[in-house]
Amino acid sequence: MGELVPVHLTGGTWLLPGPTNLGLVRKEDEAWLVDSGNDKDAGRKVLKLLAAEGLRLKAVLNTHSNADHIGANAYLQGQTSCEVWAPAFEAPFIENPALEGSLLWGGFPFGELRSKFFEAKSSKVTRPMAPGEMAEGFEFIPLPGHFIQMSGIRTGDGVLFLGDAAFGPLVLEKHKIPFLYDIRAFRESLDRILSTEASWYVPSHGEPCRDPEELVEANAAKVDAVEAAILGILSRPVSFEEALATLCVGFGFDLDLSRYALIGSTLRSFLSYLNGEGKIGYRFEGGRMLWETRDCPGPQAGTRP
Repeated sequence: MGELVPVHLTGGTWLLPGPTNLGLVRKEDEAWLVDSGNDKDAGRKVLKLLAAEGLRLKAVLNTHSNADHIGANAYLQGQTSCEVWAPAFEAPFIENPALEGSLLWGGFPFGELRSKFFEAKSSKVTRPMAPGEMAEGFEFIPLPGHFIQMSGIRTGDGVLFLGDAAFGPLVLEKHKIPFLYDIRAFRESLDRILSTEASWYVPSHGEPCRDPEELVEANAAKVDAVEAAILGILSRPVSFEEALATLCVGFGFDLDLSRYALIGSTLRSFLSYLNGEGKIGYRFEGGRMLWETRDCPGPQAGTRP
């Protein structure tokens, strides 16, 4: 991440482009930051920019608790005593960042899952925000799905910072399968983006746009493609590990630890979603949990009647 080069959107709202796009709202001599970036280095660059502009950091407003969105919280809070606002159910992860690796791994995370990519430094959430809550001209719009209670943040200028409620088309193409926690909620959040008025729509990973239709369509198409691929894989009984391996081959990428954790968690979320929709079931055989579509012959368990 090089030097921060602000891009003016409208009014007092600016975009700080980077690996994770940040938002900057200026109110007289105060600055409000939407997300904080990957790490301490991102925080240093933010403070350098604010000092050059004669601005004092009032608060960091986090869309959610993933490490690339809260990575500079602790540094910024330590340097400035700024406030941190975040969705209420994301706050425990911000204050106890090891929870993210635990969620992804399904148990106590081992060393590599405690790197800064997964586990930021702990920071104190000074104001937990309820879904739809407004304060100081900012509105926390519920856009869950990518993570537990992720929220978009709409500024008083009408700019909607989407967090990871939608990813830019080029980002989807690069990463093949995005990390998703709740598939149904993600789909519903895409619909909510379309029905939410804003002057700009700013994904954390992707280009800002005036009209979100293309952005939403790309994300919906990706979810549909992943779902279709999983249903195809489960046309015969397979274990989670076999399904994951086949999914990776189908989307053309090799596994490493990060992908195993992120794509593996996403696959489990799809299995939960498809089971809840009555499209797949599971059974235990020979010490393995096997998943299959409901059209497969033989006994099935765990499906909605």
